[in-house]
Order: sequence, then C-alpha cells, then structure tokens
Amino acid sequence: MIPTASARLALGGSVAVRDALRDYAQPDLMAGNPLLRSRLVIDRAGVNADSGQRIATLQAIIKTAVETWQSSPRDARLYRAVLHTYLKPAPTQEQAAERLDLPFSTYRRHLKAGITRLTEALWQQEIGVSG
Repeated sequence: MIPTASARLALGGSVAVRDALRDYAQPDLMAGNPLLRSRLVIDRAGVNADSGQRIATLQAIIKTAVETWQSSPRDARLYRAVLHTYLKPAPTQEQAAERLDLPFSTYRRHLKAGITRLTEALWQQEIGVSG
C-alpha cells in the first residue's frame, strides 16, 4: 500500500520540511519535495495546479507560518534563526549566527527548534487542526 501524502508528511515530515527550507531560495530545487503532494498544498493551490504553482504555494505557506512567530517574544528567536538561514539566508550558518549576535551552538539550537516547530505547524494544518 502506498502511503498518502498525509502519512508521508507524518512519517517523513521533518526531512521534507528541512528540504523545503533548504531549497526555499531556489524554487526549482523544490520540484521533488513530497510536501507539494500534501493536502495542505493541493487544497490551497488547486488540484490542477502545476509544479510552479504548488512550489509558490508551499513557499507562501512556509513564510506565513514562520512569520507568525514574530509576535511572540519566545518564538521570535526561532523566527530569526529560520529567517537568516533559509528565507533570507546569510551566506553561511556561522554568518547567520553572527547577524543574530548568538553563539553558534545557541543559533543551532534555535534553528533546530524552529524546524521542529514548523514541522508541527504544517502537520497541524495538514490534518485540519487550527492553531
């Protein structure tokens, strides 16, 4: 039995989200990402959307989810780590940490927490739970 897109998001979501973030600034590299076949993207882009439309939709979903963290002091650190690594990337992670005036280990912890938080947020949207 072939897993559904929802099951793939649940089982491999973290890898798919990390890959989508890594390729965010180069949309042509996102073409094979399994998130493009998720209900979350298909519902927003439309069943007949082409690859380019689905990629743009996935980028918008990611950007919107990450931007919501700005309003929370606790989550703003995750937002800044993801922003300077993936959405508006610094040339290197070391430079991203410097931009944020953080020790590299703290920056990496914030980045890992941001990826986890984004994965959870996308999963909640995928299964239709608001929050």
